[in-house]
Amino acid sequence: MRRRHATAALAATLLIAGCAGIGERRASEVVWPDVLVHLHGMQGKAYLVDARTDAVVATLETTAGGVLGTTTPDGRKVYVGSEFPKGDTVTVIDLVKRQVVARVRTGNRPKHPLASPDGKWVMVNHWGLDGGKLRVSFIDTATDKVARNIELDVSVDPGMAVTSMHNSWSPDSRFAYTVDRVDRHLVIVDTRDWSVRKIKTPSQPHYPVPSPDGRELWLVVEGRDRTERPAAIIFDVPSFTQKARIDMPLEGQEVIEGHHGNFSQDGKLFYMLNRGPGSKLEGTEVVAIDAQTRKIVARAATRSTGIGHAYNSPDGRYAFVTNYGNNVVSILDAKTLAVVKDLAIGKGRMGHVAFTRDGRFAYVSNAGDGNLHKIDMATLTVVKEIRTGDAPGASQVLNVWTNVFEELPR
Repeated sequence: MRRRHATAALAATLLIAGCAGIGERRASEVVWPDVLVHLHGMQGKAYLVDARTDAVVATLETTAGGVLGTTTPDGRKVYVGSEFPKGDTVTVIDLVKRQVVARVRTGNRPKHPLASPDGKWVMVNHWGLDGGKLRVSFIDTATDKVARNIELDVSVDPGMAVTSMHNSWSPDSRFAYTVDRVDRHLVIVDTRDWSVRKIKTPSQPHYPVPSPDGRELWLVVEGRDRTERPAAIIFDVPSFTQKARIDMPLEGQEVIEGHHGNFSQDGKLFYMLNRGPGSKLEGTEVVAIDAQTRKIVARAATRSTGIGHAYNSPDGRYAFVTNYGNNVVSILDAKTLAVVKDLAIGKGRMGHVAFTRDGRFAYVSNAGDGNLHKIDMATLTVVKEIRTGDAPGASQVLNVWTNVFEELPR
């Protein structure tokens, strides 16, 4: 079920000896399962696909709104949220048994479970309020029970509006990062003493991304207009003082809403994408920021529309741009952002990507047809459609543990 690098023990020894950065996670600790998990939020199912045969080996019941999940670093379990109205449960899948082994009630519309790098916790933010407060839950992975709830005060009840969005962890598992969109705060939970710090943001916070060495946190804010643009705001860790801000150029962009950001596999660049608002998903701009100089060094406009994510290939050569607008995946050169290829795939928007560990194949989820589409990385062509759902509403595809969607273990 689990395979490790032959040099894992040596790599771990060297890193322990001091080769890793402060708080940096050792890649040899992360296990790649042999199955991919394709979540289907509308059907409330998880399809387990054997990556060696492309066969669906199990179809499991999650919950309606089971859109996003997380794999534990040991590759044994997946935790799935339930973001639709009336959802309150995180579903736990055992990848060895290929069964649902627990259902954990955490709160009102659990959005995005995320396992900590050390595998001890799964942090869960929520799209609804509980008792008038915004809840962040921490599930103990040893027991699959809620060990602690952090209750955040908010100024108003936003009703059905989105109250939170995504989470991440510092590489040493000390700091849990999430966002409060009601009052526009970056939220930092220190798991040593469960203290909470809030930092006001100039526009809606969306995606907190730790630097590979853990010494900085890059927060993507959505922006409001061309005066208050989408930006990456950079904070020092652990002081959380602001160090820099980089705005998006928005060249030729008629719609504005920053979405996700992530570092390249070598950590030298930070990618940021303009999606556009939910009412008009037409953004196409990707920028690459030099992580050291804070300068924008490359920019691309893609055929993919309403773009949200720039997934790194395992070899660091490509960035796969997926979207909310059309059925085109734009494959970019990871260093220059030159468009290498545009692939029109399936019947709906292209959401998420998972790669095989050897980097030979990519699996892309299509929200319109509900299936997975397999791409040969040598030819960058679609070689197979895997029937996982056959109906609109498919969501994330995942296998290995990641801190943010788009970055693979280093």
